[in-house]
This record gives sequence, C-alpha cells and structure tokens, in this order.
Amino acid sequence: EAAAATDAELTEFHSEEYIECLLHPEATSNVSDSDNDDDDDRLKRFGLLYDCPVFEGMEEHVRMAAGGTLAAATCLIDGSTRVAMHWEGGRHHGQRSRAAGFCYINDAVLGILKLQARFGKVLYIDLDLHHGDGVQDAFVYSNRVTTLSIHHYDRGFYPNTGGAADEGKGHGVGHSINATLRRGASDAVFRRVFDSVASAAVEAFEPGAVVVQCGCDGLAGDPHKIFNLTGQAFVDAVQVVLAWKLPTLLLGGGGYNNANVARCWTRLTAVAAGEQDISASKDIPEHAYLNDYAPTFDMAIDATLAGDDNTEGSVEAGISAVITAIKS
Repeated sequence: EAAAATDAELTEFHSEEYIECLLHPEATSNVSDSDNDDDDDRLKRFGLLYDCPVFEGMEEHVRMAAGGTLAAATCLIDGSTRVAMHWEGGRHHGQRSRAAGFCYINDAVLGILKLQARFGKVLYIDLDLHHGDGVQDAFVYSNRVTTLSIHHYDRGFYPNTGGAADEGKGHGVGHSINATLRRGASDAVFRRVFDSVASAAVEAFEPGAVVVQCGCDGLAGDPHKIFNLTGQAFVDAVQVVLAWKLPTLLLGGGGYNNANVARCWTRLTAVAAGEQDISASKDIPEHAYLNDYAPTFDMAIDATLAGDDNTEGSVEAGISAVITAIKS
C-alpha cells in the first residue's frame, strides 16, 4: 500500500526551500490577500501562482502522488512484480525548485532515482502530448538515464522545449531523445514513430528498467485538439515495452477528457496485468459517472475527421534524425 511521501523522500530531487514553501503551513498563509506582496513574490518564485495555484488538500495530493510512484518502484525493486502502475503519477513538468504545467512535484524523477539504485540504467519514455521537460532537465547531464519523448512541438506550444536538437549535455549528450509530431497525428503515424525510435533506444541503451509516462492529452476528443489518437495507439506502445520483459513502471500524465482518459488507462491496466485487451465495443458498466460516457457508453475512442499534417517525408525525416542521434 502506498504511503505519503516524506520530506526526505521529496528532497531526493526537489530543493528543501521549495518543499518548505510547498508544504509548510506558514508558506500558504494569507495567499488570498492581494496586499501581501511578500507571500505573492515567494509563491511566484516557486511557480505556485497562475497554472499551479495553492489549493486546499495540496499537501495530501503532493505526498500521495509521489508516494504512489515510490511504492510502485519499490514493488519492482523487491521483485514482487515486473510491471507496476500508478495512474496518479506522471507529473513530468515539475522542476527541482518550481511547480509548472499543473505539476507540483516530479514523481517520475523520484521514481527513476529510486529505480537506479537497483537497476542502474533507466529508460524513460514519455507519450504525453507535451514534452516531458521536467524529467529531461533532471537528467540532461546523465548517461545513466535516457529520456525519450514523443510529443507535439510548435512555436508557442507549451512547454516550448523538446526540439529534435535537444540531445542532452556533457556526459548526457545522446541521452535526451525527442521525436516531434505535427498536428493531427494518427494511430498509424504514432505507432510508426514509436516502434522505430523506442526499439532503437532500448537496443542502444540496454536499460535495466523502463518508466513510461502515459499522458492521454493526445487522444481524439481532448480539448487540446492536436493529435487524433485512439486508445489503441497507447495499447500498442505499451505492449511493445512489455515485450522487452524489463521491470516496467507505468505512470499517468495529462489528459483533459476524463472519460477518454479512463477508457485508455483501463485498457492499459488490463494489458499490463497480463489480461486480454478490452474491446472498444465493450459497454461501460453501471456506476455513478456513467453519463460522462454518453452517447456511446462503450470503451471506444473514435478518431475524428481532422486532417493529418504529418507527411510521409516529415515522418521519415524525423525517424531518421532520431535514430542517427541514438546511434551516434
């Protein structure tokens, strides 16, 4: 059972002053008083305004989001399972001393650090619509963690990082891998890119464990309306990873159509647990939130008729550039 992460566990990655501001009761006093400039300046410094405001229950959220990922990592370390899941995890934008992109902590980094003690090298794969900047930044100088992010990249698109030229720094050169996709990416395009670059990464890096962030904001029906994926793209990607038979930690991430996120993660849970994939035509069982699954009330996430800006040439060029970087 997951336990709330302690300050000591959180500061394995995050700075002590950030955790103090984030979780110390005095740090959140009078935050609604617009005249309290000192409080506002401190909160702004640590990213606790705008997209990451202080909220009631924040401490419990932070500690349990981190604690769940650490507990899942422990299950892999002690050998009680080969695949562990924590769908509340995957807060990949969090920085060492700053909240960002709705991420108050970076549990993915904390989980990777814990796994390193047992497995040495770790491959981190990010399937979110947005670049996994916080995780890449944490290990940008490391050759013991390779980060592979497949995401949308465009001028002005958050977090404005993760271009193909981002390849790491120092000893980490070649260990930050970014495969970018244009608007309208379909299941076929996503699978083609994933199959090519993920296989090349695992062969070149030979990790002892894998962490996969399964953010679902690239699904069709998400308010972002950028990628045009169905749940099958995520199932296929995770099945490829599971076939490597390495200790694997599956995390959640973005996704703003709650019903579709639930559909996708339910299918991933079944596959990761060794069960048969759930058919898209299967009915959603009766429960308190059944109306959220209208009008079909089944597991299907249908692609839209939106056009795909990814061309044969752009996809091949992107794959070739990434594989060249990995091999070099």
